[in-house]
Amino acid sequence: MKYIKLLVIILLFLYVPAAFADENVTITMEVNNIPSSKGNIIIYFCQTEEEFLSEKQTQYSFFFPAKNDQVTAKVIIPKGSYAIHLYHDENDNKKIDKNSANHPTENYGFSNNFFGSYGKLPAFKNVQINIDKDEQFVKINLRS
Repeated sequence: MKYIKLLVIILLFLYVPAAFADENVTITMEVNNIPSSKGNIIIYFCQTEEEFLSEKQTQYSFFFPAKNDQVTAKVIIPKGSYAIHLYHDENDNKKIDKNSANHPTENYGFSNNFFGSYGKLPAFKNVQINIDKDEQFVKINLRS
């Protein structure tokens, strides 16, 4: 009986990761209009509006070295609905710099290439996308 319980526990440990493995998606991110090769491209995948409105790092955050004009990179995240916010952290201080009018001074972008009004984030619903295919392509153009 003791061996059967042990076998069941081992099988559960083997099954659980396999059951969730197909829930992950590989996303090819293409980021365009990068003004220089300085710093990094910081990408946040926001699952909720609260996360999107916050300037804190999200559970699914990635960074890649900037390259003049374009960066293409692959990330793996769980399937779901996300709003993507990214910026070119040119001075590598791990935050998006803003001027006195609260407008970003570093280039930034959002999923659906949707932008809010001057100095304001776009509405969460306007930048939300469904990540539901095993392989997905997302292209975002930066702007200043």
